[in-house]
Amino acid sequence: MKYEILIVDDEKIIIKLVKHLVIKSELHQDPKGFLGGIEALNYLSELEDTSITQIILLDINMPDFDGWDFLDLLEKTQIRIPYHVIIITSSINKSDKQKANLYKCVSGYLEKPVSMENMEEIKNLSRLSNFFEPQ
Repeated sequence: MKYEILIVDDEKIIIKLVKHLVIKSELHQDPKGFLGGIEALNYLSELEDTSITQIILLDINMPDFDGWDFLDLLEKTQIRIPYHVIIITSSINKSDKQKANLYKCVSGYLEKPVSMENMEEIKNLSRLSNFFEPQ
């Protein structure tokens, strides 16, 4: 199955780290990084090939336009691209995890700091496992 991985965070260093882990874990060889949700939403709305699933690794705690704003707008838009969101956050609040479960597009919830173990967790998420099965 064809897919892309998008990393949405407000810190360049975190985007760089997550990109490194995604590549090293063989989740994807060319993940795309976006500094904030608006940039990522613009990218999604301009995609023409709607057969490629977008796996979005999303930070929640971002200034101005946070991950919740991103999810709300993503669900309201007419984007016709298949996508899954995995929240990657420093928040340890149970209420954030419960809130994440209210979004149909959220397939996983991981806590920072991001690690290789997290990348393996992504591969094993039930809604995403078919993307990472050996060919």
